[in-house]
Amino acid sequence: MPITLEEARDLVLQYAPVLEEEQAPLHEAVGRCLTRDVRSGLPQPPFDRSPLDGYAVVAADIASATPEAPVSLRVVDKLWAGMPARLCIEQGQAVRLMTGCMIPPGADAVIRQEDTDLGGETVRVFHPVDAGKNVCYQGEEYGPDALLLKKGSRIDAAGAAVAAGAGFTHLPVRRRARAVILTTGDEVCRPGTTLPPGKIYDSNTTYLMARLHQLGVETIAALTLADDLKVLADDLRRCAAEADLLLTTGGVSVGEKDLLEQAAKAAGAEVVFHGITIKPGMPTLFAALGDARLLGLSGNPFSAAVPFELLLRPMLAKMTEDPTLELRADTALAAQEFGKASPTRRFLRAFCEQGRVFPPAAQSNGQMRSMIGCNCLIDVPAGSGMIRPGDPVNILWL
Repeated sequence: MPITLEEARDLVLQYAPVLEEEQAPLHEAVGRCLTRDVRSGLPQPPFDRSPLDGYAVVAADIASATPEAPVSLRVVDKLWAGMPARLCIEQGQAVRLMTGCMIPPGADAVIRQEDTDLGGETVRVFHPVDAGKNVCYQGEEYGPDALLLKKGSRIDAAGAAVAAGAGFTHLPVRRRARAVILTTGDEVCRPGTTLPPGKIYDSNTTYLMARLHQLGVETIAALTLADDLKVLADDLRRCAAEADLLLTTGGVSVGEKDLLEQAAKAAGAEVVFHGITIKPGMPTLFAALGDARLLGLSGNPFSAAVPFELLLRPMLAKMTEDPTLELRADTALAAQEFGKASPTRRFLRAFCEQGRVFPPAAQSNGQMRSMIGCNCLIDVPAGSGMIRPGDPVNILWL
């Protein structure tokens, strides 16, 4: 018997495993959530440094400097970024510095080169500078053992850069989920091949692969299978040994060649549910096959897309401990009508902007063109009449 969407979601989450932790290289950790706090092992900056090209000085030495009466200082060293300070500055001395240089002991300020004559052995300074001016102090950004990145935070490019600046090369995250896509149906052909009479091109594989990529899932294989019970069962069993997720399209309805449930059972799977009281996506199947989880979707493109979003998104959020993968609920006002009543709970593709939602007129389960540009689903309760402009509706952001 079909179950409610909420019951299906609870079962999917009950069967969803949390993936193992791994140490991922910084660029590969981007887009994933940390499994542990990351703390610094050193201060940042690790030493007092200059933010500009100029001269390290004692501020009191040049307190009286003016363009008309410059102060002359003896240049006792010249440093480039990456060189250690080699001596301590004394009264009347200066050290030539480049941006990023370590400020030598004894200096308490940096005068920018534009306020000097750029002298080599002796430099004339035309303006005073306050003590502490143009100095990036050790630990100014953070000190040793500072919390840099919090457990559960989603790593972006800036977070990866902060980790690199603290000397890290890897970060602790959940490994990426691995998926196999299996498209069934004797009528399906791969794009790029000649289309025989009675056949259609497979768009489901491309959609699912693209969405999985957007959600951070690695697709390790995409197969097109004939409607053959033994072949289906063998391939399900083989793929389950390699993947965390098996996504199938087609074969879940009640036709003579809708063999997925039989094939899943023949492969040794536990069928958790088959059928949800929603439209589209009513024949959706969910099963556990070894350590893999099987989500059987309709062969109609939009009928596959809706339960993919409604069930796989929360499952991935749990598996990767990434709450941003969850669908976010909201409300909006219908900007145009949808003329059909909804005796069953129904999901409509739509575009929402500034609190107004626009459902395309074309909502057929077999069409995807009207899905282009859509950023939400309208959740229409069972027993609803037509949607009129100005009606409040519930939406789920995609």
